[in-house]
Amino acid sequence: MNEIGQTSDVLEVNGAQSEKAALSDYFVNGERFSTSEHKLTVRQILENAGFSSAEQFRLVRDNGSHPFTDYGTEVPIHDGERFTAIFIDPTQTS
Repeated sequence: MNEIGQTSDVLEVNGAQSEKAALSDYFVNGERFSTSEHKLTVRQILENAGFSSAEQFRLVRDNGSHPFTDYGTEVPIHDGERFTAIFIDPTQTS
């Protein structure tokens, strides 16, 4: 706390002070996740949400219905951002 009783957003790590990273909340299929990163890859978003076989899912940004097709694409994360993970059936039919 500082002299007027407020908490500080400064961390001390190994004797060096640094700004505390702000957490951004984002949602995948309605479930909340948090990150201090400004960008995550499509794969990271899916795997953080528990989809271990990311290639079986397509990530769609709810605002604007933007689908991501490249799992390496870096996605800027804004607080409150909402995504939907859609199952892609890998079974081919002839």
